[in-house]
Amino acid sequence: MISTLLEMYSFPFMQNALLVGVFGGGLLAFLGVFVHLRRIVFLGAALPQIVGTGIALAVFFSVSLLWGAVLGGLAGVLTLSFAGRNSHLPPDGWIGLAFAAGSSVAIVLVALSPAPDGTVLRFFTGDILGTSRADAGWALVAAVVVALLFRLFWSKIVITGFDPVMSATLGLRVHLWDAVVFVSLGSGLAVVMNTAGGMLAFSMLVGPAAAGLVLSRSFPVIIVTAVITGILASFCGLTASFLFDLPGGPTMAAAALTPIVIAWPLKRCLSRRRHPAAESEQGA
Repeated sequence: MISTLLEMYSFPFMQNALLVGVFGGGLLAFLGVFVHLRRIVFLGAALPQIVGTGIALAVFFSVSLLWGAVLGGLAGVLTLSFAGRNSHLPPDGWIGLAFAAGSSVAIVLVALSPAPDGTVLRFFTGDILGTSRADAGWALVAAVVVALLFRLFWSKIVITGFDPVMSATLGLRVHLWDAVVFVSLGSGLAVVMNTAGGMLAFSMLVGPAAAGLVLSRSFPVIIVTAVITGILASFCGLTASFLFDLPGGPTMAAAALTPIVIAWPLKRCLSRRRHPAAESEQGA
């Protein structure tokens, strides 16, 4: 088995795909904890559509897909951050409009673009096995920058995210730190979607974080569990796709969602072992 893995990952395209999965998947798994706890999962679903519109524009004008993804992500973050303020339409309404507009406009732009069919297919499904070392480098840069931002401003980001009223009372700039989280989210999605597609990006954002939240109530443990789960899901999904001749991105996406299926019964089993008396009383 070890020899098979060594042979498999001796290919440069497998190494690049694994690096993108590890750095990008770990980053999105980390940010996914904040997405779940802030209850903005729908925002996490809308942002990939807006990022996809940026990629579609890049395909249409034959420019770098990465810059299209980054600009689309930043535009989406800024739009959704400010559109709901002083408006009769609630924030969920703006997010829904962004989701619908992003997905429909992206399809129209790709249909009108002169790009070859292979590029169009990569836009919709991603091509994790077609990543380059530069793609892996950008994923690493995004992960390091976001990690430094959260390390330097951890307390402000956490308190403004989970208790904005008290934060405003303390004089903290809630909108500024919200923007840091949203820009980090948009950047992480852009880096992963540029190579792996929206399916894998969104699965990495919600799956590992959900598993961490199910298994623990300790915030540091949730973060560590989510990141490790995202990295392991990238490795297991990529390995399975190679061994069984499956599409890389969708297989990794399925692997990212699998831990929640395991975490739920595991949590129940552990709870029964720790509190057998409570379980028997509930059964009675």
